[in-house]
Amino acid sequence: MTDSTIHASDIQQAQARISSEIAPTPLQYCARLSAETGCEVYLKREDLQDVRSYKIRGALNGMSNLPQEQRHRGIVTASAGNHAQGVAYACRTMGIAGKIFVPEPTPMQKRDRIHVHGGDQVELVVVGANFDEAKAESMRLAEAHGLTVIPPFDHPQVITGQGTVAVEICRQTDMEHVDAVFCAVGGGGLLSGVAAYIKRVAPPHVKVMGVETYDADALAQSLERRERVELSDVGLFSDGTAVRVMG
Repeated sequence: MTDSTIHASDIQQAQARISSEIAPTPLQYCARLSAETGCEVYLKREDLQDVRSYKIRGALNGMSNLPQEQRHRGIVTASAGNHAQGVAYACRTMGIAGKIFVPEPTPMQKRDRIHVHGGDQVELVVVGANFDEAKAESMRLAEAHGLTVIPPFDHPQVITGQGTVAVEICRQTDMEHVDAVFCAVGGGGLLSGVAAYIKRVAPPHVKVMGVETYDADALAQSLERRERVELSDVGLFSDGTAVRVMG
């Protein structure tokens, strides 16, 4: 990519790039949600990834594009927990040293999985009351030591990697019969990548919908005010999307 514009071809190339590391996840019919909503609901089973979420896609794509010099110096990232697991996995498989910052509310299960996926390639730093505070600490370290930042959502290569979810969806079903694709929203990386692909490749009637919790609605407020809004605090019911400000 020569600019920040993300094209369908970029996402298709990312799919080919990361396919040696991860297999496609199934698009599975959900009888219970279909009965409750009166619609045919299918779930993209990204929970079946080794790191239990789609975040591994952006981490792998972002880190596979790093020049050798940046790989040698190491990387740093901040995460609510899911992106951290993807980065840890990529650090171990690519032999890149990483410092991973997570906030104090990050569940112990996620912390343990970061250690499992990263092994001795990663150092876990627990700091801050929320993602944004952990991010601030990670940025200070990166600037002080010249480390490359692999952000969880606010980067074209990471967004492109997350968009590979949409490549698989379009291959797994007839999009002529799809009304909408729903994406959970924290920083907006998944939503951006999926929308970039779906709105260029799928039939024009297919909508892409972002979904937030009421107490972490940075996207809804930002759209309403037509500028990025930073929330004073966020609820942790959905800790993986608890972000105060959008990418």
